[in-house]
Amino acid sequence: MNKALYLALLWLATPLALADCAYRALAIEPRGGEYAALYGGAGERVQVEFHNFKRDGEVDSFPEPPMVLRQGTASCTVEGGIWLRRAVFLDRSEQRLLVQSFSGSSGELLVYDTRTCAELARLELPEASWALEGDSLVLGRQCSSAGLSSCAQRQVLPLNEQCLPSIP
Repeated sequence: MNKALYLALLWLATPLALADCAYRALAIEPRGGEYAALYGGAGERVQVEFHNFKRDGEVDSFPEPPMVLRQGTASCTVEGGIWLRRAVFLDRSEQRLLVQSFSGSSGELLVYDTRTCAELARLELPEASWALEGDSLVLGRQCSSAGLSSCAQRQVLPLNEQCLPSIP
């Protein structure tokens, strides 16, 4: 067999290193009134719910466990964490949920299986800004303000075929 043809066939048979993850932010809204005890967001099949007992001011985080993931009649729970309301993302296939959690001055990004609530990935975020850009997770360090544009250092972590960050 011709070497060029062999290499072309090998390339076609090799799975791509990056998947089409297309994480999208979920709008997490009160369920049942302005000062609801339950907040949630949903994709086409997956619902995410957080408990809230704060009765005054804007709710920006959920310190009361658990986080509940629902698909049809099945559900699972994730204990622990103080989850940020603005940092809840569902991938295109709705198999993975990415959330940001924090405690004190440090934070972390966590990816969960939406069927079982199993933790698939954890990435520490000591003083880091971050963003999803296409099928990559971009971390910024030594930032002078919010947003990656003010960061002195940037690290790009491609998302692998399971839509998880490729952690070096």
